[in-house]
Amino acid sequence: MSANFNINPSFSDTPYGLKLQQTITSSGSVTIPSNIKRVYAVCIGAGGGGGATSTYAGGGAAGSFSAGWTYAANTCTVGAGGTGVAGATGNNGGFTQYGMILAGGGRGGAGATTPTVDATSTNYGGSGQGAGNGGNAGTGSVSFYGAAGGSSGSPNGLTSYAAGGGNTAATTGGAGGAGVIGGGGGGASGSTGTQTGGAGGRGLICGGGGSANTTGTGTGGAGGNSDSYTGGSGSTGTGVTFGAGGGGAGYTGNGSNGSGNTGGAGGSGGGGGGAGNNSGTGGTGGAGVIYLYY
Repeated sequence: MSANFNINPSFSDTPYGLKLQQTITSSGSVTIPSNIKRVYAVCIGAGGGGGATSTYAGGGAAGSFSAGWTYAANTCTVGAGGTGVAGATGNNGGFTQYGMILAGGGRGGAGATTPTVDATSTNYGGSGQGAGNGGNAGTGSVSFYGAAGGSSGSPNGLTSYAAGGGNTAATTGGAGGAGVIGGGGGGASGSTGTQTGGAGGRGLICGGGGSANTTGTGTGGAGGNSDSYTGGSGSTGTGVTFGAGGGGAGYTGNGSNGSGNTGGAGGSGGGGGGAGNNSGTGGTGGAGVIYLYY
């Protein structure tokens, strides 16, 4: 008897024959029929918010993805998207959990004059943040499944959760790393004159782009694409009121475009784009979601 992996033409993340019964977008109670003891859960963590600083900022990173069988639980946690804060590092996205299945949130994009760069693996498998003023990009975490994360400054490896793009002295910021699960946030350009922020990395869920702040012409980095959706574009214009990054595409939707010096929002689980300067605000990361099959 031969096996045929094409028997499920939609290439669903769930075992063949199960039906999507619930899509959960907020934390709280969950009602499962009393005869159902186990369910197959798909969890998406929330994206990190974009950073802002008086010079340039990094894009937020994508949330992570986790799926598998678990006992039928009567409560759940759905991660909220990390918010961007004017003149500061963006907030991390929240984790999403149902039963034994947990997906971490992406890191917020680095910002502030002395940026806070989260290079640890404490955020349950989130992707690496984009670098801000003079900083290095955050390292991608070890995934829920044990796959190694990308290292800071090496954004091109196809790791599970990629590293963020580095700040550069060139006219274009470093791109966020490509991840099998989630892409890292893009880093910012550190040059004077015309600048372009680095793009967010590509993944199943992707990070937002970095920003560019200049007295010349600034173009924010584009948000990274996902398998089915597109990241938002960065804004372009002269002076410090432009140069914001686009939001990263999500698991079920596109990222938003940057507007003026305000970063675009991420799609579901995608990272927020970086702000154009400290009077702008980084984009909010996309919220998490839970899909239950039984």
